[in-house]
Amino acid sequence: MLPFVYNIGFEGGRIRELALRFPRLRKPLESIRERLVDLLPVATRFYYHPSQEGSWSIKKVLPTIAPELDYAKLEGVQDGGQAQAAYAEAIARETTDERRRVLHDGLWKYCRLDTFAMIRLWARFAGRDEFAVAADTAVSSQLGTGA
Repeated sequence: MLPFVYNIGFEGGRIRELALRFPRLRKPLESIRERLVDLLPVATRFYYHPSQEGSWSIKKVLPTIAPELDYAKLEGVQDGGQAQAAYAEAIARETTDERRRVLHDGLWKYCRLDTFAMIRLWARFAGRDEFAVAADTAVSSQLGTGA
């Protein structure tokens, strides 16, 4: 299975940092990093919508392909910076169990949306929109929530 990302420089860098921080996981993490497939160059070369307003940010490209996958609709964690802050707070000793559950839920929903985003982008760029709709339906029904 190929891990799809949007901006291999950033995502690959985070995996490299994890490999350095956790030496016993270095080999599996490097294996993942070596297999990363970057959807950003595909987007910049073959896709553009006027709503992007010249930006290739995932937050600008995704709404032109899958408007129902909207980061702004998420409660709590809506971007990578907020995800980092939520994680740091969740692992802090002084964080209450209730707050930790709220943070976990926000991180889960944000990461889930990021995953759906990669599926939808890949499907559009590969001409497989029907695959993305089927995946959305299957996962949403399994989780008991809408995409």
